[in-house]
Amino acid sequence: MRPLLAVLALAAVAAPRHADRFSAEDVLNRSLAAYAALQSYADSGVVVGEGAGREDRFAFRTYFTRDPRNLLLNFRFLGNLYLTGNRWVPGDHRIVIWMEEGEMQSWDSKAEAHQTYPSGGGRQVKALTGAAYNTVGVSTLIPSLLYSKADIVSAVRATEEPVEAGTETIGGRKCYKVMGVERYRYPSGQVTGVRPITLWIDAETYLLRKIFQDTPKGYARGSMLRRTTTLHPQANPRLDSKLFHYEVPEP
Repeated sequence: MRPLLAVLALAAVAAPRHADRFSAEDVLNRSLAAYAALQSYADSGVVVGEGAGREDRFAFRTYFTRDPRNLLLNFRFLGNLYLTGNRWVPGDHRIVIWMEEGEMQSWDSKAEAHQTYPSGGGRQVKALTGAAYNTVGVSTLIPSLLYSKADIVSAVRATEEPVEAGTETIGGRKCYKVMGVERYRYPSGQVTGVRPITLWIDAETYLLRKIFQDTPKGYARGSMLRRTTTLHPQANPRLDSKLFHYEVPEP
């Protein structure tokens, strides 16, 4: 028979750590508040979309300052990996949205379209939301959190029914793991885009480190459409104004 002290020691190791217990709703609220309080922000990230027999890969970078009103989103389609034969087909599509002291512009390399969006009238918000499909949600993901009063819809903003799922280490950082349901609601009562979502939120900074979006409800049985976004965020970095300038390529 084991000594009592040894049994108690084993029980203490096996018991759940109270420090790892958290309220999923509280963590989400703290994350929203953390982004809203940032004076500057930067990240780099990748998105991997899993479909039938292939992976779609993307990369992006974000820069932001609240004063002056600067923003840059540089999104690139890297290519497709066809799992049969492990064949890689590179991509060449880039979408850039940038704002210098409140003046917003965009460039779409595929359409060769350069547009400007004056402030006021919701035009700048529409520029971000209008690019959401072609940027697999990246154009609204972080801006929806940084511009908390703009009512920009994104995967995080659409997360409902959050539940605690423990903690995990992402990129060497301890993160709260929150599972929920991504659900887009419209004033008409229509509900779309319903699917399971998992968020990994940095336990110290409350910034997003990873997002997993599972196959939406209603897809054919046996089909799959999953998306994993991984981010490397920086809170309140010093950013040179030159980072927010983008030169549209010559025709």
